[in-house]
Amino acid sequence: MHYVKSLLLKLILLLVFFLNLKGTYSQEPIDSLYALNRFSWERYKMAQEETEQAYNYFKDGAAYFLLKGDTVNHLNCIAHLSDIEHRQAKFNEAFDLLWDALPKANEIANKLPLLEIHQMLGILYQVYGKDSIALHHSKQGLQIAKQYAQNDSTIKGRLTSCYLDVAVQLVAMQEYNTAIQYLDSCYYSDNTNTRLHFVDGIYGQVYLEQHNYYKAQHYLQGVIPFLEERGNGFQTSVNYFMGKLKSKTNQPDSAIYYYNKSLTAIDSLQNNLKLKPLVLEQLAFEYAKTNYNKKAYIYLKAAKQLSDSLFNTQSKQNKVLFEIKNRYKEDLLRKEQELKTNNQLLNISNQARFRLQLLLGLLLLLAIAALVAIRLNAKMKQIAYEKQLNEEKSEVILDIKNKELTANALQIIEKEQAVKELLETVMAKSPETYKKLQRKYKQSNKKIWDDFNLRFTQTNDKFYQNLLEQYPDLTPTDLKHCALVKLNFDSKEMSHLLGISVNSVHMARSRIRKKMNLNREDNLSNFLSKL
Repeated sequence: MHYVKSLLLKLILLLVFFLNLKGTYSQEPIDSLYALNRFSWERYKMAQEETEQAYNYFKDGAAYFLLKGDTVNHLNCIAHLSDIEHRQAKFNEAFDLLWDALPKANEIANKLPLLEIHQMLGILYQVYGKDSIALHHSKQGLQIAKQYAQNDSTIKGRLTSCYLDVAVQLVAMQEYNTAIQYLDSCYYSDNTNTRLHFVDGIYGQVYLEQHNYYKAQHYLQGVIPFLEERGNGFQTSVNYFMGKLKSKTNQPDSAIYYYNKSLTAIDSLQNNLKLKPLVLEQLAFEYAKTNYNKKAYIYLKAAKQLSDSLFNTQSKQNKVLFEIKNRYKEDLLRKEQELKTNNQLLNISNQARFRLQLLLGLLLLLAIAALVAIRLNAKMKQIAYEKQLNEEKSEVILDIKNKELTANALQIIEKEQAVKELLETVMAKSPETYKKLQRKYKQSNKKIWDDFNLRFTQTNDKFYQNLLEQYPDLTPTDLKHCALVKLNFDSKEMSHLLGISVNSVHMARSRIRKKMNLNREDNLSNFLSKL
């Protein structure tokens, strides 16, 4: 099945190539456009061009190099196409391109395509919060760069970016001190003796997260103009970092300015779309701090809508993402089995010239036994691998359901708040009507919680069971609070949903902590999230 799919991909790329010979780049001879000495440096420039133009350039290039039998540059084009799909939040398409290219990249002597594929896989797994897998691929890219840098000048030039990829992943995992060590290695590995603006941008992010605002300002200074001059998409993130820095140092006007610059860059470059909801949310907080409550509401609403849109898009486009089998490993295993079988048959054939027919029969039996053992071993590995995939799929589905449950509950809280405000208005004008409506409102509150609790129990069927096994003294009310804490509701939202005061919520949390024997420094939310 894998080979059929690969063959179809090659045929499609060839067809696209012939259809586009007179297309966007027809003003230049195709051989001149993709000349090796030109393509080797121009591809990095083209990767920063407008999305559609860059996509067409690398799509045509992939078909051209495939036709010419240039596997290295064909795979380089595939890596760039995957990066463009990632920038547009088409993560499933990006994964498919990389997994199809990975076996071929591993076979060729030039390891630059394999390095770039591991770099992209690290970025894509980071999107889904698969930190350990993302870090593994980033370090694989770094290992390749270290191994081949001495003999390949092209790969040596990528050593700095590989250190940077590992640092970025460590920042995402909040391992800031280790990330700084890899950022230092970026400068140690670089021979240009110039400022590394991309590295300084991540330095700034790290020190911003560590609340060292002086150092953050120092490293971020001058990075944005450099990126803007080159039209580089990293400016979306650096503007966001600067906005956060200005916010932390009580400069709301400057924070709003940089957040708006980040939005403009995201929209104009069609780059880093997954960052946009965070930028909108930060803008809402800044406007709220400066008492522009209407603007704050508009931006917060836009952030939520965009976040829901991106989340739903990801779930639809990528619902099979973690069902994708590691075809690369399966390919290697199958080829290894074929190689072992062929070697055994070859040994039998050679020995048959010198040995008796009885010995030949014995060797054949041994070969069959070895083949059966290999197949059994492969089957056991396959079963274990599928089990792991199913567990990952279950985790993703549970996370999606909990997010949907949380979103619905927040919408209910918003509506309930509006009803409460209307009841206060009715109380002032018609006390009798208010009493009737108040009774219905209380009944409705109880039904809302019962519905929410039923859906939570269906989604997290073992949560209450595990909790009561460890802490049998917890009451039904305590269990309600634990469920809401697990879903990251704040005290105000919990008070609306449970129909009690915020102070009562705090007292309940304190009571639960005592029953669980948690220390002062232990975080209740983190503790419950691990159950």
